[in-house]
Amino acid sequence: MSPRVVVTVLHRFRGAVVAGTLAGVLTVAGTVVPAGAASATLPDPRPGGESILSRTWAPALDPADPTVLVNKTHPVTPAGWAPDDLVRPDVPALGEHDRLRADAARALERLADAARDATGHELVLASGFRSADYQRQLYSRYVDAHGRRAADTFSARPGHSEHQTGLAADVAEAGTPYTGFGRTETGRWVAAQAWRYGFVVRYPRGQQAVTGYSPEPWHLRYVGTGLTVPMHLAGTATLEEAFGVDPAPGYTAPR
Repeated sequence: MSPRVVVTVLHRFRGAVVAGTLAGVLTVAGTVVPAGAASATLPDPRPGGESILSRTWAPALDPADPTVLVNKTHPVTPAGWAPDDLVRPDVPALGEHDRLRADAARALERLADAARDATGHELVLASGFRSADYQRQLYSRYVDAHGRRAADTFSARPGHSEHQTGLAADVAEAGTPYTGFGRTETGRWVAAQAWRYGFVVRYPRGQQAVTGYSPEPWHLRYVGTGLTVPMHLAGTATLEEAFGVDPAPGYTAPR
């Protein structure tokens, strides 16, 4: 049996305790769920439930930690950091930026398999890890084409991109542009189910004042089910809210 070490009680739904655990195991409404093995069948106890307890997490500072916060006020530190465990997930890819951190890659494979079973469509990886140097080039092109003010609404400045962590994946439904992902059957399924596989839709609609970015239903961020399940149950939309930090609508200093 997998070890179960309860670290906190998060919520109580009609008397059923929801508790976060270590070692990749979660207890939800009395059901012990190994996060990696059974993520597709996690129960959803929210309907009819009432939250009476809440909690926030401290974001990790180490960029190798899945719970690191990267946004316009929290850059990747050190600036040129790159992960050392990048792999190519067994998911169709659209370009050369087809690598992710190992845990994120395995989770994306499970998500893609489940999405295909549910919708009949292939989930493809449009962009994974990007180095700080590549992000600098990409951001500069957007500034040249659209101006800095506009570019800042949809592209991260170098050193502030989640893609540099190897934990972010831009995804698409096969045969459609990634920018139209939210309008596809796969996109709608992912929006509802990504939490079961340790991903959040990082830049949801209506949260630009918090995240600093226009909605991007295609941009998934891996943080692990130890965080996404409680976020889902609590109805928490952004990592900024989960971590209890100030919104990040703009950069604190020029870069």
